[in-house]
Amino acid sequence: MDQRLDTRGAALLALIALGSLGACSTMTSGAPGTATVHGTAFYRERMALPPDAVFEARLEDVSRADAPAEPVAITRKEPAGSPPFAFTISYDPARLAASHRYAIRARVLAGDDVLFSSDTSTPLPIGDVPVEILMVRTAAQATPPAAAPAPAEPALMRGHYRYMADAGLYVDCATGTQWPVAQVADNAALESAYLAAHGAPGAPLLATLVGRIETREPMEGPPRPMLVVEQFIRVSAAASCEHPDAPALEDTYWRLVALGGTPIRLAPGQRAPHIVLASRERRVAGFAGCNRMSGGYTLTGAGIAFTQMASTMMACATGMDLERGFHDALARTAKWRLAGARLELTDDRDRVVAAFESP
Repeated sequence: MDQRLDTRGAALLALIALGSLGACSTMTSGAPGTATVHGTAFYRERMALPPDAVFEARLEDVSRADAPAEPVAITRKEPAGSPPFAFTISYDPARLAASHRYAIRARVLAGDDVLFSSDTSTPLPIGDVPVEILMVRTAAQATPPAAAPAPAEPALMRGHYRYMADAGLYVDCATGTQWPVAQVADNAALESAYLAAHGAPGAPLLATLVGRIETREPMEGPPRPMLVVEQFIRVSAAASCEHPDAPALEDTYWRLVALGGTPIRLAPGQRAPHIVLASRERRVAGFAGCNRMSGGYTLTGAGIAFTQMASTMMACATGMDLERGFHDALARTAKWRLAGARLELTDDRDRVVAAFESP
């Protein structure tokens, strides 16, 4: 008889101890012995996550200050989507010890990299009380690797772009480096094309543009490297970073390779002259060798004419002769023809005045 009373008393004491810890937040219907804790996690930065990002919420045993926290239960959301992240963690109350401390933590991962993580401990609540967790950007993500290639001068770039929560994010195909997009220069054209072409909200599109990386101050947080879109070219729903097989005349980056049949020679570090014909506005923009240039163009079948061409007025130690030849070639252009990734502009006698290639 005494032994039975002792057994019941021990069980009662165990239940009381678990209740004082808040171990049983909410019982899950149809799952005896399983409890849940629920809440939301968020971060304050105005930035979209990469497509492969994963959100994770964990119930951990944080009793030992001299040892890593031991996970008790974990829930994941793949893909993470965008904040705030609602979560529910199911766990077995029998795994909780009355003398231990338990906390809820959250983080966002992309592969093996932790992008955001809660840096404070949120105790396991008593009763059905939702928790709210603020995540902060990890130090490794706040400071991009110094070795990551970043074009300081405008260059042709191809990568996956997506726009969410009033912010653009660009992942470069060549390096895999991720940059937020500054809301300056030709960013408005990139945003407009994305919003007109994208399928699901936040879905990445392949974007081709002329851009450079510049350290700028975002709307929130310290200064950091950002992509400045100097010239938007096009977006497509292609999942691959591979170059299209047959570039079109319009909405393609055309790099100048020859004038009047003579190949051009660039000095080390000299920026390549190029043009882009934007089909929506029938505007041409590019770089002539020293200055930026822009104007209009008209198409009539195989005929093309460049009109109202203008350029900035900088003087350069190199590139001025090339620039004058480039402008002269555009002024004499009467026709165009494509051969694979090569564009030739000819005069009214079918003589090639300029040749271009699409990288």
